[in-house]
Amino acid sequence: MNARRDILVSTLTGGLRIGLSALLFGQSGLGQLSGLEKLGSLEQVQGLGWPGEPGMPGALPLLASGPPGAGGLASVPAMPPESAVRARLVTLTPLPGTLAQVMQAQPRVSVIDFQQRVAQSGGDLKVLASVLGQAQQGNIPSYDERLGISRAEFQRYLIFRNTLESSGKTVKLTLYREGNRLTFGDAPGAGILKGLSIDTFSGDLFTQEGFSARPRPVQISSAQDGTGMGASSGLAWDVKGSNPRSQNALQGHLSLLQFTGGQVLLSYNRVSIQKGRISEDNLNLMFRK
Repeated sequence: MNARRDILVSTLTGGLRIGLSALLFGQSGLGQLSGLEKLGSLEQVQGLGWPGEPGMPGALPLLASGPPGAGGLASVPAMPPESAVRARLVTLTPLPGTLAQVMQAQPRVSVIDFQQRVAQSGGDLKVLASVLGQAQQGNIPSYDERLGISRAEFQRYLIFRNTLESSGKTVKLTLYREGNRLTFGDAPGAGILKGLSIDTFSGDLFTQEGFSARPRPVQISSAQDGTGMGASSGLAWDVKGSNPRSQNALQGHLSLLQFTGGQVLLSYNRVSIQKGRISEDNLNLMFRK
């Protein structure tokens, strides 16, 4: 048992010190935090303790992010009855053989009244053109005092955010149904979904690491959206747990969001430890039913 502890402590400590990073997309949206920012400091993680074993690294703190976008702004209504969850799952869960686009986060710069403000201040138009060119290429431009505006104004007028765009890749999802359970298989390009199982009656999520979570409804307005596709609503699962005997631990976020155009975004990001080995993964898939 002591040898197992040493392995797991070493793995957790080493993994956290290099800074885990995962997508993710806020309680239901995209937001880019490093893994260490999400998990808290190493000292905080070590102080949590395994259940029943004080002093051991415990269940990792809950990921603050989920699919790209809304951060903590997403509206989370009260938990609906199981009948409402079942009805929602019918419209959200993919079918076996569904072809889905692999989506990736891309930085975008939104120019809000920026050109007009620089012109009013008598700023250098060549510098303005250079800044706009960098923004159009997806790069984050640097502040230049020749723009004639303050650094604070520069940061206020140029809004940097991530949006989701197709990577040009597609995956064919494999799913198996047994009773009320809908389970993801090991589809090429979507391996991190393998073993995820959703009870289509209760809505409960089960993971291959041995942990489970209840669903919660999510509503994201157009103002909160960070995907570039507008308002959406759906279900999300925040799952975390740890088991010192199996050397498994997990903190992850799964969401299924439907947009007004009918597309469904499946997002899953996780930091996982299985038998003492740590991994960090994220996947964003867009599909139609």
